[in-house]
Amino acid sequence: MPERILTMPHSTDQFIVTDRPAPTLTHRYQPLPDGMNHTHLTVVPAHQIRTGDIVAAYFTDGPGTRYAEHLEEAFTADPHDDRACPCQGCDTCENRAAYGVTPDRYICLAPSDDREDCVIVFRNTPVAIIPAPIAARFPPLASTPPLPDLFTLDNEHGPYEALPVSRTWGPWEAISVTRATAEQITTDLTTSHAGRHLTCHWLHDALLIASDPRLRTEPGRPGRLIRPDADGRYRIGGLWPWQDWTAQDDDSN
Repeated sequence: MPERILTMPHSTDQFIVTDRPAPTLTHRYQPLPDGMNHTHLTVVPAHQIRTGDIVAAYFTDGPGTRYAEHLEEAFTADPHDDRACPCQGCDTCENRAAYGVTPDRYICLAPSDDREDCVIVFRNTPVAIIPAPIAARFPPLASTPPLPDLFTLDNEHGPYEALPVSRTWGPWEAISVTRATAEQITTDLTTSHAGRHLTCHWLHDALLIASDPRLRTEPGRPGRLIRPDADGRYRIGGLWPWQDWTAQDDDSN
């Protein structure tokens, strides 16, 4: 993978950047828009990042030679003073407040949204960015389709690709999957702990997941009938807790 050596004003460190890695099961690197790559990166301290800059990577610890650690999902900066965070109490801000962290040493590069908490770093942290004037030459980050989220039934079954879920999503809520993935889930349920009291039946294009009558909380209810939505996807959930895919050693895809 080609490398570039960058420097930062008032620093003697060398910053090594490479092109963005391809996504794997372990590291979900969201691709950048077409044409945007590591040749457009520059390194600045976090407090010099401006609105519209694309934040792409941090770096290994220094001093000396420091290597880019690409963010799985680059984001458009919306920086503001950490003392005036506009978020509505995201986990990052609540945890920092609980520990009494001094806010004037930090800067928030992006406030929380429905998928991510606030991004807060030391003010002097070296950050690899694509400056806003350069980023404006390319399609916006949102033009690249998001990678699917990955979920499992347990440590032995999965992962299953689903549409991305929100930051407030819980493991008992539904995930949206294709027909092929839904079929794989129903097959795996028969040998998983999660499906020990469940049976699955396909009724044309509808999926019936039925529970043991002795365990029903609603007398007379035969099960959950899941029909495809307008896009042919199935929302499956509420019958067992989904687990996030956390395999650390699988880099096969």
